[in-house]
Formats: sequence, C-alpha cells, structure tokens
Amino acid sequence: MAKLKLCIVTPEGEAFSGEADYVTLPGTEGELGIYPNHERVMTTLAAGELDVRNGDEAVRLAVGEGFAEIGPDSVRVMTEIALRESEIDEQSAEEAIARAKEALARAEKMTEDEVASTRAMLSRSLAQLNVKRRKRV
Repeated sequence: MAKLKLCIVTPEGEAFSGEADYVTLPGTEGELGIYPNHERVMTTLAAGELDVRNGDEAVRLAVGEGFAEIGPDSVRVMTEIALRESEIDEQSAEEAIARAKEALARAEKMTEDEVASTRAMLSRSLAQLNVKRRKRV
C-alpha cells in the first residue's frame, strides 16, 4: 500500500517526520482526511487535533493555526505549535483556558487584535486539552 510522507514544522523546528497511511487535519473549512494519491491542495489550518495513522500506530498532536501543502505522496504542515499528548501540561492548558475566557468576558475593552489573539490562545489551549484527555476516554 502507498504511504504518505508527513512533515510538521513549527518555528522551533521539525516537530514530526514520518510515514502515514492517512492523516486527518483540522482545516479552517472543516476536518480533512488525506490518503495517498490525494490531489494537490494548499489549505489553512485551524487549531485542533492532527491525527496520524500508520498501520496499528496512531499519533495525535495538538496543532495551532497554520498551513498544509498536500500532494499525492506527501503532507507538509507549517504551524505555530505541534504537541504530542506527552508534551502537554494539562494544568497549564486549563489555566490558559480560564485566562482567555476571563479576558473575553471583558472583550468590549479590548482591541480587535487583542480579541483575535485571545481567541487563538483559547483554541490552542482547548486543542491541547482535548489531545491530553482523549487517551483517558
């Protein structure tokens, strides 16, 4: 069976590199499922969960906003964060969510940029918490 070559890059460097049978991305227009021989596509990512399946192995990462370049045999992701479950501090994510919600409750006193930044932080933190807690379910 054909495989995809997946590479995830963040500002800190390469966060993941490996083969996959399929990849699921959190696109801004909805979730994208990518199998080998996919049409070429360039898309934007929303903060959420990126799922990698290779045989019986599954890797789930919390990713931030970014871009994905999809080809017939490769998926290249450029994102602000990409964290595996083991790299996520659950308490820090919960605290960030609480801070963001508190700040958004006072949104009328914030600039548009501050509101957008706070919403992005909330989305990233929620994605991290979802990835961290999914294993327990």
